[in-house]
Amino acid sequence: MLWALLPLFTVGMGTAAVIGWAAWRLRSRLVGVLAGGAAALTVVSLWLAQSPTDSTRNSVAGGLIAVGLVGGGLVTTFALRPRLIGHVAPDPAVTAALDRRARRAQARELAERDPALARELGIGRPDLPGTYDDGGLADVNHVPAPVLAGLPGMTPEAAARIVTTRGERGGFDSVAELEVWAELPRELADELADRVVFLP
Repeated sequence: MLWALLPLFTVGMGTAAVIGWAAWRLRSRLVGVLAGGAAALTVVSLWLAQSPTDSTRNSVAGGLIAVGLVGGGLVTTFALRPRLIGHVAPDPAVTAALDRRARRAQARELAERDPALARELGIGRPDLPGTYDDGGLADVNHVPAPVLAGLPGMTPEAAARIVTTRGERGGFDSVAELEVWAELPRELADELADRVVFLP
């Protein structure tokens, strides 16, 4: 709250600084232009204030500019205050998790459209060397049990059951088949849906 009163506390001389800070926080060019205008007015006001004492007109003009900087600064800071209070810098961990989710969705779509290319890129095969980032997918039909066991909510027993059933059936086509044939609980199957692919 106190930062919004900076134009008043500094008699307008801090207006450019606080608006410039708001422009940086909001990544707003328009607010940056306002900060630049306030900085120019501050320089003019200071120049007029240094004028000879017998120049009353310059002193009055400098005073009016300072009053304008205080009033305009307060209006601007209080107008920007709600946006700045609601503005929270994105958490890097959240940003990274969302990026991995988007990569998984893109890789799953590619795997459905072109399984041969997906195999060549190593989608769902973190156990093999490769450079394609699929966001952390696992190809249920080909990865070893330890990779399956590393998936969220998965236990080593469930991973071993999937591998055994996979060998007996020749693979799976969907999460629903994992529920039925590998006897996975529905909650676990739902959680895995975002993490797995089923390449032939």
